[in-house]
Amino acid sequence: MTTHPPPLAASLEPERQARLATIGQLAASIAHEVDQPLAAIALHAHAALRCIERAQAPAQAHAALCAVLEASQRASAIVRSVRALAGQVRLERTECRLDAAIDDVLAEYAADVRRHAIACKVTVAPGARTVAASPVQLRQLLRNLVGNAVDALSPVRGRTRSMAIRARVGPGGEIVVTVRDNGTGIDAAAAADAFDPLSTTKPHGMGLGLAICRAIADAHGGRLWLDANPDHGATAGFALPRTAHAHPSTASVEPVHG
Repeated sequence: MTTHPPPLAASLEPERQARLATIGQLAASIAHEVDQPLAAIALHAHAALRCIERAQAPAQAHAALCAVLEASQRASAIVRSVRALAGQVRLERTECRLDAAIDDVLAEYAADVRRHAIACKVTVAPGARTVAASPVQLRQLLRNLVGNAVDALSPVRGRTRSMAIRARVGPGGEIVVTVRDNGTGIDAAAAADAFDPLSTTKPHGMGLGLAICRAIADAHGGRLWLDANPDHGATAGFALPRTAHAHPSTASVEPVHG
């Protein structure tokens, strides 16, 4: 079964449109409030690094502060991305290395993958190594889909937990990325609501992950979908333009949903 999100504005009645507008205002407010302390964290981390380098402090302290700085910069970039989705700023799209983005996101989930003994396979076709996207939003897309797969796999017992990430060229020259897991899966009713804001099957979820993914895909002129696997688990996928001036390619071309 394949579930495609309907056009956002057309699919929502007035009450839900107002609800979504409220979410957008909330996101813009959070972005405004959080951006300043994140900038302060980065500023003080830079200062501490300069002090440590002059004093030749232990390498471990230097590495730890580098990690703090990297995390604060990543969080600040995500805030800018949320602000862009709220329509306040426009993020530049560049030619992104998709394989590098996948590696970065998997590195963030490395501890969870090890803890749950998840067998992870990544396949990137030669023609699918770059995509025209906002680097931050591309990682947000991947982070949400990989995170959902890890969450679906963590309670699985009695079979090997597996996750497969695949990137290929679609029939129109777009880049198609799928994240397939053999986890707990999703039923038809939940799949139909999965893209709605505040809809979630997770005990501690906020129900914004796939809604944000849809907004990112829409902003890039792309598509997002969700499949229930015939055996176990689910497959989530998105398609984005290959380059800013993409032309159809005959390399590694395969059919794609949508």
